[in-house]
Amino acid sequence: MRLPALFALSATALLAACAGTPDPGKDPTGSWVGALVTDQGTCPTEHPSTLRIRGKEILFTPADGVQVLHGTYTPGSQHYHAELPMTDMDHHNTAVVFNGYPVGQAIGGIFGSPSCRAHITMTRN
Repeated sequence: MRLPALFALSATALLAACAGTPDPGKDPTGSWVGALVTDQGTCPTEHPSTLRIRGKEILFTPADGVQVLHGTYTPGSQHYHAELPMTDMDHHNTAVVFNGYPVGQAIGGIFGSPSCRAHITMTRN
């Protein structure tokens, strides 16, 4: 096979593969994985974090640990929000929060807790 024909065939196959991946701004359904990057404080960065969007349910698990943040997805929305209400040692109400948004073929976001602020970029798993 000649080099130009091989290049054209390869480019066509690559574009076909990319076309099959739904844009997260239009269809974020599925599992998304990425690593938290600490901006301030002490954050759970020892393992990847997972965002799951199924129907109207959003689940975010920082560092795939025991905390699971819950939220509701509105179809067509460009915002993914999940939180876990908590009470601190002084019995004050607080929350662990994730706010996400589509970034090209990924989902970016900010994770925050009383002891941590981090950003994350996740790809579809």
